[in-house]
Amino acid sequence: MQGVIARTEGTDMKVDVGVVGPPDLVSVVEQVAAREYPLLSVHSFAYQNEAKAVDLVRSGRGSVDAWLFTGIIPYTLAQEAGVLDRPATYISYTGASLYRVLVGLLARGLDTEHVSIDTLERDQVVEAFRDAALPVDGVKVLEYRRGRDSARFADFHRAAARGNPRTVAITCVRSVYEALSGDVETIRLSPAVASVRAALRTVVLSCVGRVSADAQVVLGFVDLSDPDPELPDDVSALAGSVFSVHQGRYVLVTTRGVLEESSNGFQHLPLLSQLARRHLWAHVGLGVGRSAAEAEALARHALARCRSVGPFSAVVSLGTGSDIVLAEPEKEQKPDGPVPLLVAARRSGLSRATLGRLKTMLESHEEEGVTAGDVAAALEIEPRSARRTLKRLERAGVAQPIGRVLAGTTGRPPTIYRIRLE
Repeated sequence: MQGVIARTEGTDMKVDVGVVGPPDLVSVVEQVAAREYPLLSVHSFAYQNEAKAVDLVRSGRGSVDAWLFTGIIPYTLAQEAGVLDRPATYISYTGASLYRVLVGLLARGLDTEHVSIDTLERDQVVEAFRDAALPVDGVKVLEYRRGRDSARFADFHRAAARGNPRTVAITCVRSVYEALSGDVETIRLSPAVASVRAALRTVVLSCVGRVSADAQVVLGFVDLSDPDPELPDDVSALAGSVFSVHQGRYVLVTTRGVLEESSNGFQHLPLLSQLARRHLWAHVGLGVGRSAAEAEALARHALARCRSVGPFSAVVSLGTGSDIVLAEPEKEQKPDGPVPLLVAARRSGLSRATLGRLKTMLESHEEEGVTAGDVAAALEIEPRSARRTLKRLERAGVAQPIGRVLAGTTGRPPTIYRIRLE
């Protein structure tokens, strides 16, 4: 897998990203990456005109793991030329960037009723103008579409200015800005830092997907009260990579087999106990998916669930419509005590209604333990599903194997479980 994340050192994943765009925007990306993605190595591929983007990509294909373009036009040119053979994306220009420009126009006393804007979607433009309480009747928009290049955008702005000399041109393209300067009042739109950050994260996650293509991916968001330089050492047991995405927010990457083993079958997470000793809160949301994108979506869901569980919590989302809450460090259940229904539901991912039916069955059950057959009858499910249910309860610390049924059975004897619910 040469050229695509072929390097990992310890728990730190190294990603070389080639950034293609005008020098000033490439510099912005470098600053954001240095501040928030210290494990990224940014390589500058700056141009004076986007027409040079294809040649720059051709020249640097052997030196980077992924490409990030500062706009959609150079990205599309490279894509159509067939030179993109590894993860690539571009920075999106949003209504937030336009809103910032509109505030600047008002501060300078320039006309905001007659404006021509390229690249952005019209809905984004209308929303930004309404947020600024500005009329939109005199606003002209030429959205980006394939085949619309800088010359087409420049002609659009000139036509708008001929219709009304007070028109202000707002462009996302440096070459358009330079072509119009001196003829039309022109402002160049720059992407918001949030857009740069999101694009960098997309590049990293795309590379993670390639690294873990041979296994079920586990991607986790670790949200801490403070930045933690010791975290890479803590995750060594997970044989994973970890990198910072923001102050106190980290992304963890590993595989399902490693996570399942280190958490004793999704029962508890030693990492959480280590974090609890150093932080005011620690939330670990883990998503298990068949791709990095799927795992990321599940991890975000799991992290949101963590916040409702408690200050120190870890949740695994398996993508089956249920979550597993791992034992909290200060609240790990004693082996002999019964487990409340709410706690059991959180840990096992089973519904309270299902656990309530089990509890009703246990109260009328004369024997000390139950088998998968008993559970299947109580819940009206297949024996195979009942065995899976008991395994989930075992991993959650709610059920404990205490023996096997030896008399009157053929084949593998059924396991007897003690289930502790209150």
